[in-house]
Amino acid sequence: MKTEPIPVDVLAVGAHPDDIELSMAGTLLKLGALGYRIGLVDLTRGELGSRGTPADRRAEALEAAHRLDAAFRANLDLPDGAVSATEDARRVMVRVIRRSRPKIIFTHHPTEEHPDHVHGSRIVAEACHHARLVNYDREPGLERHRPNALIHFAVTPNVLPTFFVDISEHFDAKYHVITAHASQFHRPGSREPETYLSKGDFLKQRRATDIHRGGLIGVSAAEGFVVSQPLAVADPVAFF
Repeated sequence: MKTEPIPVDVLAVGAHPDDIELSMAGTLLKLGALGYRIGLVDLTRGELGSRGTPADRRAEALEAAHRLDAAFRANLDLPDGAVSATEDARRVMVRVIRRSRPKIIFTHHPTEEHPDHVHGSRIVAEACHHARLVNYDREPGLERHRPNALIHFAVTPNVLPTFFVDISEHFDAKYHVITAHASQFHRPGSREPETYLSKGDFLKQRRATDIHRGGLIGVSAAEGFVVSQPLAVADPVAFF
């Protein structure tokens, strides 16, 4: 698996290692099973995290990417806890988009609590816009690119999903992917500081959320997403 962007169908961008997996590992597994190439980008190395070292987190991120069968996992090395929508950050993200040329991009919702998630969402949204501009950052060999859609994770209770993806067939595999980030979750006997993620019932709660969302659409498990643009439906009968 590569650590530099290459052309893919789907690009998922998270602020920290494990953000992507917790938000949409089931959907990525499903898209991979459908034959789509997946690329992953972490904005930071998670170096401010209370558990695990940056080296631990890098190894875990690469293992999770392997379990997802991702084509690449890149890290932009922005400062954890201080992600900001600067011109430099936007330019780097534009180059990732132009190199990977995804059809769709997934990233954080702009109303999430963590400041890095909020600013990361803005970086990706601005980069999606600027990546299509002919005269922005005219790096030789990189052609402009416009993704078909920017889609946000719907992981917080205050965000109503626009649509759900049935992940029933990939539900158990999703949590196999997530547990690659072992340093972040509950480990009996660990002397590291407890965090929200490391509480003993955290993953049980996440599983319950997936099951609840599945029940909303009549399936066993689902993940939710938000799009801000209107959805075009060619055939309402077939769609519904």
